[in-house]
Parts: sequence; C-alpha cells; structure tokens
Amino acid sequence: MRKGVLFLRVNGNIADFILAQLAEWGVKRIYGVMGDAIFPLLDAFTRQDKIEFIAATNETAAAFMASYEAKLTGRLTVCAATAGPGAINLLNGLADAYLDGSPVLAITGQVETKKIGTRAKQYFAQQPVYKNFSNYTTILINPAAVAEILATAARQAYIDFSVAHVTVPRDVLTMPVSADTIPGDIVEIRKPQVFSGSNEKILETIKNARKPLIVIGQAAEEAVYQVLALAHHIGSGLVVAQEAKSIIRGSFKRNLGGIGDAYLPPIIKEADCIILVGNATYENKYFPETAKLIHLAERPENINVTACAAASGDPGLLIEVIMHDLENYAVNQEWVAKIEGEALRLKQIITQAREDNSRPLLPLRLMSGLNAVVPPRSVIALDIGEFTHWFDLGYMMENQAVLLSSMWRSTGCGLPAAIGAKLADRERKVIAIVGDGGMIASLGELLTCARYNLAITIIVVKNEIYSIEKNKMAAEGFIPFGYELTTPDFVQFAQSCGVAGFRIEDPAEIEDRIRAAIDSDRPVLLEVACAAVNLPSL
Repeated sequence: MRKGVLFLRVNGNIADFILAQLAEWGVKRIYGVMGDAIFPLLDAFTRQDKIEFIAATNETAAAFMASYEAKLTGRLTVCAATAGPGAINLLNGLADAYLDGSPVLAITGQVETKKIGTRAKQYFAQQPVYKNFSNYTTILINPAAVAEILATAARQAYIDFSVAHVTVPRDVLTMPVSADTIPGDIVEIRKPQVFSGSNEKILETIKNARKPLIVIGQAAEEAVYQVLALAHHIGSGLVVAQEAKSIIRGSFKRNLGGIGDAYLPPIIKEADCIILVGNATYENKYFPETAKLIHLAERPENINVTACAAASGDPGLLIEVIMHDLENYAVNQEWVAKIEGEALRLKQIITQAREDNSRPLLPLRLMSGLNAVVPPRSVIALDIGEFTHWFDLGYMMENQAVLLSSMWRSTGCGLPAAIGAKLADRERKVIAIVGDGGMIASLGELLTCARYNLAITIIVVKNEIYSIEKNKMAAEGFIPFGYELTTPDFVQFAQSCGVAGFRIEDPAEIEDRIRAAIDSDRPVLLEVACAAVNLPSL
C-alpha cells in the first residue's frame, strides 16, 4: 500500500472484487442479461448496494444502453453478458460505442477454465472476435491479476475513448481473493494534448478566404465559445453536424442548421473555405469541392484526408492559437448579410412547416412541433431512419442534448439510448424518436421502461416502410424491393407492456399530446402516422 493513497481491501471472491472496484470508480449500474456463465457475478450483486444491475431484454440493447450513457456523461459505463450467444449479442451495441468513441467496459462470462479450447457448450475464443470492436481485450485467469487487468481496461477505455473487454471464466469468478482496489484517479487519465499540424497553412487559407463557413461537429463540445468567437471574428456562418446539434443554440443568428438530404441551402456551394471543427460524418459529402477544407480534429487519425490544412489537439486551444494571428482579418460584410438572411429563411421554413396541418401528417410538421414543447436540459435520443434528416432540418436545439449513432447506425438503438440517458439522470426529460423499423427491433425494451418506471417519451414515426432505403435504391438505379414493413399496433403493444400508449393522426394534436407525455411520471409511447416524403437532396 503506497503512502497517501487510499485503498479499499476486499475479502471475497473475484465477482465481489469486480463490483467493489467498479463502485470505487464511480460506476452506478451494469447493463446486462443473466446467464449461467455469470451466475457468480449476479450473486455478488446481492452482497452490495452501490451498483445496480439493469436487466435488459437482450444483450444488444444492454450494450446500447451502456454506449449512450457513456456518450451523454463521458464516464466509464459497464455492460455484462454470459458466454457464447450472450457475448456475441453484445457486439452490435459495442460496435456503436467503439466507432463513436464511448468509454465502455464489457465483462463477459466464459466456460470453466478446464473447458477452454474444447468443444464445450457455448465456448468460443472471445478475444479474436472482440478485438474488432475494442482497443483492449483479455481474459482473467489468475485472481492475483484482477486489479491490474481491470485498471488497464478502464484506463484504455478512458484514454482512447473506446471499448475495453474482459473475459472472466465462471470458475474464476468464484475464486477467493484478498486485494486492494485501485483509486479512480489512477485510471481516469487522459492522453496529454499534443498539437500537430501547420498553423501557417491554416492561417494563410483563412486569410485568403472571403466566404468562410464553420462546420461544428462531434468532439467540439468543449470548444463552443471559441467556435462562436471565431465565427464572429471572420464573419462566418455555422453549419451544425448532426452529432453536434446540441452544441449551438438554434436562435444563434448565423446558425445555418444542419445540411443533408432534407436541407441543402444554396449558400453552401458559394463557400470558398470550410473550417471543420471536430468530426462530421453525415455532412462531409456535401462540402463543395471548390472550397478549401481546414480540419481541426481532436485526434490525428480523424483528420479528413481531403483537407488542404489541418491540425490535431484540443479544438478550443487550436482556435485560440489561430485567432491570435487573425487580429487584422477583414470581414466580408456582404457575406455576413447573406448568411444571416439564409439563417432567417431556415427559421421561416420551420415556422411554415408547423402551420401545415395537412394529412397524412408530414414528418417535418412533427419535428417542427417539438420546438414548442421540449424543455431545456432534455435529452433527445434518435434511432436510425429517414426521420433523422427531418429532425435535423426542423428541430432547433435550445439547451438540450441529442444522442445518435454517428458511424455504426444500427436500427433499434434509440430506445435503449433513451433508457441509458434516463438512468444516468432521472431528473432530465428524455425523449426517444424512433422509426417503426427501429421500434420493431427494440420492442422488448418497452418492458424495461415499465420495469424500472422510466418516464421516457417514445415517439414512433410510423410510415410502414424503410423509406430512405427505398428511395436510395431508386436513386441508384435499382428496383426498390424488400422495403415494406409489417407493423404491429404499437399503442396496444405498449399498453400490454405497462407503458401508456396513444396515437396521433391529427397534426393539431402534436404539441398537446407530446407535452402531456413529457410531463407524465411514467413511460408513454406516441404512435405518429406520418407520410413517407422523399428527401429533396437525396
């Protein structure tokens, strides 16, 4: 024991130590599904009261819950599963965490050590599979290594903003151990900020630009004030990537919103310089080829290869360094006026959409209606589907958070994401927006909402087809096929799960119905019958 460092001595088995160590690091819950390879771990929950076990209906949803709690909080989250199919099922959700940079620790059971390498039931070598979706994966065999292995896994998750994975065979979980836990400050270490790139080239490009635009993306959350200062200093508009929609208030007068298949303002094509701060997965393909791209990325591996100038490091500090040498930049006031005019036009589009009460209900009408009813500090969790593009166009964030999948984009993630967000902070209002396809993929988690009495508003955008896939097939010259959905009555299904359910068909009901659901103290599902509308820029 080192002098001046507080340790907690644990006398029990490996399962007891794992929970005690995770509690020491601030973990409040573990998402998972029971199975015989983790019986000893589940048994250990009954001997402590610091960590809650959240029983999902399948392991994929459990991993999504962990991924999105980590996205929201930035802290280590944990999921667990049994051996064999349980460990495999985790991978879909862990892929989301891995590709989007969420610090998640996955703990999986395994057959007894004497059966490893045999044809035992539910055995497979987990590490070769898990290395595809984790920055660290190992198996714990000797009890003496438990503290070091857990610390290494947690440290890798924090340092790399990634997934770490530890396999623990069933018999190892029951082995006795007497060991000290490791304090949290030992593992909560970030990589030192190292700046790389050419400031001279960046400065030269900006100084020569007369029509600059800033695209603010993922990993730019801590640089919002510097981004706004830079936009003001060089007379730039702001394009907000889907991953960063919560960073910039919709009321900012140079906010051009998101760009994509639902909305592509002509002014984008006029820009002669694009300054990308962070990552913008969806928006890259819409950058005009004639504009010079500057990329300020948090990590060098994320730098866009088409950038003419780039730097990596803390985006806020990078901008401060750049602005120091831009004191005499001459703002193009005509460009500023054009930007503000385009931002005003966007607000008019949203206002007009909210006044459209035609039937069947238009998806943009639904999204624009949310502006009037979603309170500050709310969390909006998006599934995957065409509706996300209408949300990107029609909803103007005002001090809310949005959660979505940037890279993996698996349907069925939206409701588990909302569950993870709600459990992370029960005081915040949480809204899940899912398509009917995503709802079908996550129906079981309505039971999880009811079981834990999670006051989540679930908005199901129902058009009974995979709309964006249908239209993409047609746009690419294929005959659309396989896009039809057979959907249940989501309202009745929700009610059978113990979740309140209502149907919205009249646009005039949107605001009142959603407001009532958000104000409810129980989970509420709203099935919204929407028209399938082609995205104009697809």
